Parts: sequence; structure tokens; C-alpha cells
Amino acid sequence: MAYRVIAGYVTVEMGVPEAPSARARRDVRQGLLLPGDVPESEVRALLEQGHIEPVDDEPASPDDDQDDKVPTGTIAEILAWVDGNPDRAARALDVEQAGKARSTLVADLTAIVDAGE
Repeated sequence: MAYRVIAGYVTVEMGVPEAPSARARRDVRQGLLLPGDVPESEVRALLEQGHIEPVDDEPASPDDDQDDKVPTGTIAEILAWVDGNPDRAARALDVEQAGKARSTLVADLTAIVDAGE
């Protein structure tokens, strides 16, 4: 199950991509998905507090516009698709943080999202 932040932001414990056995507290902003490795106890508490909501993680239908899907691939390919668009950057950031996040890409996407606010 995936969860989206509906509060301004939440601070959660999550893995550190550069050190797989390490954990860190990180802020996740409104509208972004929680990383998949947030402890279940934190997820339950955030749900009870009304800070996150479950989202339908049903796969997209084949009829969806292919150009509008976040691509998988290299950092350069993803940044080319984002093309400075803060909405696309936020969507790509959600996808990146849901998996094994690449710190360089996360920083680049966060900068684009922040510049658009």
C-alpha cells in the first residue's frame, strides 16, 4: 500500500541509499509518497493523525498517455523528461523515493520542485 503526505510535511525514519544498513530521519513534503521502508508503526501513527492518506497503487491502464508516465532509466533521461517542469519533477521524485533512491537525482528533482513553489 502506498501513502501520500497530506500535511505540510512529515518527518519519517527511512533508509539511507548510500549506506543500506543505516537509517535517518527525513522530511517528506505534502503531495509526495512516503518511501516504502518507513516503519509500519510510523505509518499507523501518521494515518491516525491525519497526516497521510492511502493512495490507489493500481497499475496504470494501457490507455494512459505514455508520454505522461515517469520514465525509468538514467538520471539524464529522467531529467530530460522533467525538462524543468515542477509537476513532473514532483512525480519523478515520488517514483524515485518509492524505490532505491539515487541521492543525486533526488537532489536535482527537489531543487526543481522547490524552484516552482
